[in-house]
Amino acid sequence: MIGGLRPLSELGLGDEVISGLVESAPDGIVMTDHAGQILLVNGQTEGLFGYERGELLGRHVEVLLPEQHHQVHRAHRTRYQAAPTIRAMGAGLGLLGRRKDGSEFPVEISLSPLQTSSGVFVVATVRDVTQRVAREAQHQRVLELLDATQDAIFIFDPETLTFTYVNQGAVDQVGYSREELLGMTMLHLTPEFTEAQVRERLDPLARGEVSSTMFTTVHRRRDGTDLPVEILLQVASGAGRPVAFVKLVRDITERVEAEQRRYQTEHELRLLEDRERIARDLHDTVIQRLFAAGMALQATSAVIASHEEGTRRISSVIDELDETIREVRTTIYGLHAHTTPAGLRSEILRVLDDERPALGFEPHVRFGGVLDAVPDSLARHLLATLREALSNIARHAHATTADVTIDAGAHVLLRVTDDGQGIPKNRTLGNGLQNMAHRANQLGGTFHTEPGNQGGTVLEWRVPNQDVEITPPS
Repeated sequence: MIGGLRPLSELGLGDEVISGLVESAPDGIVMTDHAGQILLVNGQTEGLFGYERGELLGRHVEVLLPEQHHQVHRAHRTRYQAAPTIRAMGAGLGLLGRRKDGSEFPVEISLSPLQTSSGVFVVATVRDVTQRVAREAQHQRVLELLDATQDAIFIFDPETLTFTYVNQGAVDQVGYSREELLGMTMLHLTPEFTEAQVRERLDPLARGEVSSTMFTTVHRRRDGTDLPVEILLQVASGAGRPVAFVKLVRDITERVEAEQRRYQTEHELRLLEDRERIARDLHDTVIQRLFAAGMALQATSAVIASHEEGTRRISSVIDELDETIREVRTTIYGLHAHTTPAGLRSEILRVLDDERPALGFEPHVRFGGVLDAVPDSLARHLLATLREALSNIARHAHATTADVTIDAGAHVLLRVTDDGQGIPKNRTLGNGLQNMAHRANQLGGTFHTEPGNQGGTVLEWRVPNQDVEITPPS
């Protein structure tokens, strides 16, 4: 007995049974001697390689390999003879067999040493793995397609919720490596959910009540930032129970930003509509009432013309009403500037708004005449002069208020009054004042500054209302 086993001869089993065992093996069997000569092959080997048995016996085993592998295989045989053990040959190397017709196919080979009285023989079991390699290649192509998808794909276990697969999109989206993610769960990425809430969403899928569920939340990335996402959960079932959950995640940052812009646009539109309505009400109602009140006062003034003090007071009230009407009209112009196409009024208001941070206060503006009839070429110089005047106040005047009056008739008048420290006597004009004076002179107009009645400075720039180009100062 050998190792507790009875010899086959004692069981009445001879060469015929042994040969039958070899022939019935599902894989090809090749036995070689120490020199690599083929001593035995079975029918499966004939079918795999397309040789008749007699064509192989006595030949070197390299005949079953591609020619480019012959030399390397001889070295493998030598090393194996030095330390023969049961093992797979060239595991992970992608071994190929070569048929009689020269075609090649992927094989898996296992080696076993066979100790006999005649020496050590090598038994090689050869399996055709063409179908398995094809399946693995198809699987690899599917994985490559999934990795090419920009959306994140997570597959996780129904019991533990642990991720069992993540694609490259998931790695890019959350910033964790693939290895890190495969040790995590959905709870590691969704701060808005508890485990109970996650399972509550999964239960209808597991019971087959719904095929999918979609919701929006945030994914917390590895760097701590939150990414708005849309999640689609689906279930993969087998034998009537869930075997995995699939989580498809799309980055909706652009969608959220677009919705925010749309909301902001709608909000601004409502504000513009309100401004338009207010401007219309002011023009159609308030100004008309003020104007009517002024007319009534003028009629009353004629009745009491003999009463000097009463006439003086009524005239004063009329003047106040006129001033109020001008201020209301200025307000209307400002409201319209936000709702109508850009014109000179809106450009002036834009200059005032641009200079407000430097000034530290809101300048007051009063319009008169038909500003939108001012030629574009002249309007450019008016706007430049206004900007220069406000910039001078911001830099030098230390003022707390500034009043701007712009009137367009036969001439265009710009008057800017501030309550600052004024221009010191005997001081030469700076570059800004020189530029304003040059523009006025080239346009055939006038420019001067003078102290205000209550301190500060009054700047007045007046030019003919006509289309005239000028050259810049040298």
